[in-house]
Amino acid sequence: MKLKFKIKSGALQFTVFVAVLIALLLTGLILYAYTFIYMKEQSKGAIENIQFVDMGIYSLLEQKELNTDTIRIDFIKKENQIVKVHLSQWGIFQKGISEARFRKKKFVKSAIIGSLLRANESPTLYLQETHNALTVVGTTSIRGVAFLPIQGVNSGYIAGNSYYGRQLIYGTIKKSSTELPKLGKIQTDAIQYYLKEYKINDPGDYINLFSVSRIVNSFKAKTKGYYAVQPIILENKRISGNIIIKSETAIKIRKSALLNDIILIAPVIEIEDGTIGSFQAIASKKIVLGKKCNLGFPSALVLFQDNKNDSDQNLSVSSDNQILIDSGSTVKGCIAYFQTKEKPDFQTQIVLEKDARVKGQVYCNGNFELRGTVSGCVYTKQFVANQAGSIFMNHVYNATIENETISVVYGGIPLEQEPKSVLKWMY
Repeated sequence: MKLKFKIKSGALQFTVFVAVLIALLLTGLILYAYTFIYMKEQSKGAIENIQFVDMGIYSLLEQKELNTDTIRIDFIKKENQIVKVHLSQWGIFQKGISEARFRKKKFVKSAIIGSLLRANESPTLYLQETHNALTVVGTTSIRGVAFLPIQGVNSGYIAGNSYYGRQLIYGTIKKSSTELPKLGKIQTDAIQYYLKEYKINDPGDYINLFSVSRIVNSFKAKTKGYYAVQPIILENKRISGNIIIKSETAIKIRKSALLNDIILIAPVIEIEDGTIGSFQAIASKKIVLGKKCNLGFPSALVLFQDNKNDSDQNLSVSSDNQILIDSGSTVKGCIAYFQTKEKPDFQTQIVLEKDARVKGQVYCNGNFELRGTVSGCVYTKQFVANQAGSIFMNHVYNATIENETISVVYGGIPLEQEPKSVLKWMY
């Protein structure tokens, strides 16, 4: 009897063991299946986050107005998936931020946005209708689509030099209008705000400009900056990111400073010879870019002259109200001059010296003296050539405007009626 009892007890124990083992295996399989499904959903959600955040940025390219706050977009009809976007001004350009969230996973992208330009279709030259023909002299070469006054283009003669080209324009000629394509009102208001009103109100938003040598602020974070009434000299610094530096007097940039993606604001901005970087400089009186500088894309040198209350007899010094790009320098981005009142004067608002180059866009609501090369496009009211002690209006002397050595698609300042494009993905 004892032997039979032991056999039954062992069988029962074995049965219980098998049952527990099966339960554990089933539980493990259930946990594995749940974990697999959960991880698959999380992985899919992460991939969709990347896709949706791109869709958010591209939706901002169609948006006309800026946002005062982050808004949720409703093109995503999926549970636990949220996409929010924000469009704000960033200097002469715009800044777009898109955030996609799936449960606790979040993905954020930021970008600098400007206008979309196509080398083969957009104007290589847009010369405003002032009832004065364009005159080309010397080794001047204009290649691409040219919008000109109804008087067209002629060859000219300066200081013993005639025009040496085979064609006056190497490309299509179209008629221009009495106004340049306009900068959007949002951009105009923003530039005036930067120059006249912008200040840093929260002490927590200040950067330690002079106590540290390297400063970085992500575009996904709140904008930080530095404000001073007195002049600011930037030297031996590496500053990059979502940062604005403003002086009510002047900013001087030494070549020992490496500035990337920031905004500089002052009445006068002077950039030392040999400076390298990528930034926006916004001024109300003067910008000087020294010799052999190299500013990467998307840099911008912007001069805004609020002269609507000035009398026509109030003539300033010739070097004031001017952007000068000195010889040997390269700017990849935009050079822009705006004024609130167009004056019929002979002063030069933008000077691009010999052997200097702009790869991108020049916009001049005034007089542009071109001695170097623009690869991209030029929008200007008039050209001017100061040669042999004389001033030649609407003359281009020994200069080049072409669309052959720039990308097929590139970006510029946001003009009305122009589609928008991502200029640079930020960090």
